[in-house]
Amino acid sequence: NEIKYLIRSGRSRARMAAFNRKTHNRIESDLVSLDAIKGHHINILHGTYVDGGTTIDSYSFIGFNSLISRAVIGRYNSIASNVNIGHGEHPLDGISTHATFMDNTYDLFTRDACIIEHDVWIGVGAIIRRGVRIGTGSVVGANAFVNKDVPPYAIVVGSPARIVRYRFDDARIRLIMQSRWWEKDLEEARSIIKCLEQESRPLQTP
Repeated sequence: NEIKYLIRSGRSRARMAAFNRKTHNRIESDLVSLDAIKGHHINILHGTYVDGGTTIDSYSFIGFNSLISRAVIGRYNSIASNVNIGHGEHPLDGISTHATFMDNTYDLFTRDACIIEHDVWIGVGAIIRRGVRIGTGSVVGANAFVNKDVPPYAIVVGSPARIVRYRFDDARIRLIMQSRWWEKDLEEARSIIKCLEQESRPLQTP
């Protein structure tokens, strides 16, 4: 059995290496459904599980030992280790909550997709409840439990998560959102971000 496991593991690693070369990604975990990978320069570390009902777009990073099911993950996201996004939830309106008495349990438990927009930073150990949308540019603190939508550029912490502040003022947020820099590949995105940062600096007096 051990020899068979080693053979299977070797084949899985070879398949993953070939996939990474072809798609310009760095998927290190063999628990990731390759159907979920929809972009390039995506980095997912060992031990992370991603199901086939999820989609992940370009330049996003996911750390070690995270669990992600039926989620839409955009571009340039930074997701730390031990993060749980959209774990299945048992319905409470039946006589029993046990899966034995239910049909199509995967569809039932994951019926509302989680949405992680773009340039989101999710800290270590955070839990994102099923059906929640995390807005572009927002930050989720370590070990937070997020059970409702997070607006763009908000910082949330705690259990349940609450907004402690916004990263920028309203005018600045509108300007960044209008730029839609996350839709660009790296070099063009870097150029747009540099311009946005220069615009935010105070004027120099002679």
